[in-house]
Amino acid sequence: MEVRRSARIRSKRTVPVTPELQTRKRARQYEIESHQDREDQEVAEMKAFKFKAKPAPNFVFDSEPVGIPQKKKARVTKAQTPVALRRTRKTRMNAKQKKTDKPLKRFQAMPPPDFKKVFEVAKEQCKVTKIKPFSFDKKYDAPQEVKQKLLEKTVEEEKKKREFKATPLYEMPGFAVDFSMSKSCTRVEPFNISKPNAYEEKLANQAKRLEKENEELRRKREFKATYPYAIFEQPFVPQKDSTYVVSDDFNLHSEKRGVERKRFDISIKEQKVLKEKQLAAEESDKKEREKKEVAELRKKQVHKANPIGEFKKQSYHDIK
Repeated sequence: MEVRRSARIRSKRTVPVTPELQTRKRARQYEIESHQDREDQEVAEMKAFKFKAKPAPNFVFDSEPVGIPQKKKARVTKAQTPVALRRTRKTRMNAKQKKTDKPLKRFQAMPPPDFKKVFEVAKEQCKVTKIKPFSFDKKYDAPQEVKQKLLEKTVEEEKKKREFKATPLYEMPGFAVDFSMSKSCTRVEPFNISKPNAYEEKLANQAKRLEKENEELRRKREFKATYPYAIFEQPFVPQKDSTYVVSDDFNLHSEKRGVERKRFDISIKEQKVLKEKQLAAEESDKKEREKKEVAELRKKQVHKANPIGEFKKQSYHDIK
């Protein structure tokens, strides 16, 4: 018996199936008409449409037309030969030319000039320009004069405002002012601003001021020993304070943050452990699934020999 090779698994052909999308249910189904259908529809509409004329009102026929001119009768054309037509045309053209033609103007030459006479310009026509003095000072001085007048006016108004105007005294009966107690006026005395020895006096005063400043500095620099009172006095002895400070319990934020950080680290570690366990379980499930799939494939791929067909027995002599 000949052993056949393991039969390969032949996959079936995929049958295309349209997906049942929800959008097909929601969207409207648009049916596009063909060109022939549109033509048939237009023909049916044209056949269905029937023109119905409205009857004209009676007053149109009964009343006489207003504002409409009557129809003039046209002249009856008379048949003429082409030669006659040509003659009539010529006569019409000649009549038009006679109307339009104008008498020609006669040419009249100008008389020749008299060269003996000399052309002279009339004195009244040419006028000599007279020179007059002019200046632009008035143009520029006029606005300045106006400004000056305005300034003088404002200055006068300010002077009037600055003038002292005493208010009258109240009339008080039984009260009299003693003018004998008034102060005497200041007396005028002679004085000289420009002195001949002013510069020398200034230098002398400056030298005196410098000497005083140097003496004060010298006094400040001199060493003067003070009396040693500390040697004979008793030394300083510090005294202990009877009162003392009692401290209350307090909590630092750093301690709270440390506790919270420890909790956070523990939670992260637990999450990592859970993730590792979950990954390990998923890997083990995957391996088991792969083993099962491999076992199923092996079962399917096991060779099954087909039975040998029965044939008539023949001897060696029959073959010959």
